[in-house]
Amino acid sequence: MKKLLYIQVLLIFILLFILLFPRGQNSAEKELNGKWRSIEYEYSTWHFYPDGLVLKYPDETDEIALWKSNKSQIEFDLRDFGYDSTGKLIDTINKILINYKLSKNNDSLFGTLKNNWGIHEFSLLRTKSYIEYLKKKFDIEFTLPKDSSGIYIGSTHFSTIGGYKLHPLYGLKIFMESSNNEIIAKTELSENLNNLEFDIKRFKDSIKPSWSEYFGENEMYLDQRFHLRVFADKNIPDSIITNKLKVTVTQNSEDNKHYLDYLRNQKGDTLPIRIYRILKTKGIEPRNIKGKQIKTIANTVYN
Repeated sequence: MKKLLYIQVLLIFILLFILLFPRGQNSAEKELNGKWRSIEYEYSTWHFYPDGLVLKYPDETDEIALWKSNKSQIEFDLRDFGYDSTGKLIDTINKILINYKLSKNNDSLFGTLKNNWGIHEFSLLRTKSYIEYLKKKFDIEFTLPKDSSGIYIGSTHFSTIGGYKLHPLYGLKIFMESSNNEIIAKTELSENLNNLEFDIKRFKDSIKPSWSEYFGENEMYLDQRFHLRVFADKNIPDSIITNKLKVTVTQNSEDNKHYLDYLRNQKGDTLPIRIYRILKTKGIEPRNIKGKQIKTIANTVYN
């Protein structure tokens, strides 16, 4: 416990040093200053300060590092803490070398990261907020509506309807923009809603490995917890949203057979796909987000 407390104190000291005693930067470093979010995984953020880098990971932990850069490379060290087979704390240095390129307007970074564990390709998007990130990544414009009746549907908070069942991992994102009296709509996987049924199936397949690893649950719960997260402009009424999200998905999973038989006996032949309209939230993040459930026409039909 003393060693862990020492680590926490050390990280705080490094951050204070970064903020109080910034060093001069070259032109390449100045171009990187600001907050970036991983294009591949929206939970990971990189915040380049004039004399320090703060990394936030999917498990909500932070790491702080001193960094340097030129026009093509970024370098920094991270301290890796772990335990060996005897339970002894191991303290090692993980040297990070990134070869990178910036987009013409300096808002996208594409790089190859080399560390103690191998070589990894990744990309970042410069963004001031999570909503701005979504707009840039999916090339769509919207202003979220305000509504005091919303509930938290992120993993940071628990709602009165079972909070953890609304974890963002289970939610397929839908986007809707109102432009010149027309509705532009797309999913996070497609440029329109023409293949919504296929996108739902593809989304479920893509999250099965992570979902099982993080939650250790039987696959039969996936369909029960799946839902749509709609980021729609405030000028689009709920009725338009539900009308555009009509879909029937046929499911023939042998793994789910006994569970689905139970559901049929309890609730008939269908399970409704839950639709949550995302609302304006202070400090909105994937894990800190509000929404309201709206009437759904969509159903998941099990045969």
